[in-house]
Amino acid sequence: MHGVSDIVREFFERYERSRNTMDAGLIGEQYADAFTFAGPAGARIAERQAVVASLSKGHQFLKTLGHRSTRLVSLSEMALDGHYTLVRASFVWRFEKPAAAPIDVELDSTFILFIKDAIARIVFQHEHEDFQDALRARGVLQA
Repeated sequence: MHGVSDIVREFFERYERSRNTMDAGLIGEQYADAFTFAGPAGARIAERQAVVASLSKGHQFLKTLGHRSTRLVSLSEMALDGHYTLVRASFVWRFEKPAAAPIDVELDSTFILFIKDAIARIVFQHEHEDFQDALRARGVLQA
């Protein structure tokens, strides 16, 4: 994670922490009021308020799958201009169920952050794989 600015490194350390605690307030702080979410099925505009409202359901879903931790494993940054930066991040999501070996699922994401007054917000998030498809492919979620 060399060559990454302090603001971006700290932002993604908070992002990692927010995925481990499922802290709705912390997660909400990291997104613009409206942002673009893109994945293998296409792109859509998402509203921060709706995302935060759905977090409890998502957290419960992850708990049933045995989610134990999410760890940031790589980070790269490319400034686009004075306010926008492109960030590629990889996370390992760990799942553990009783009487089964832990399963680590590494997922890559690309973000565009808007940074103003030392505050970064996600305005674009691209998931390289569909999350549930990735969990099925690695045996976390039944096919």
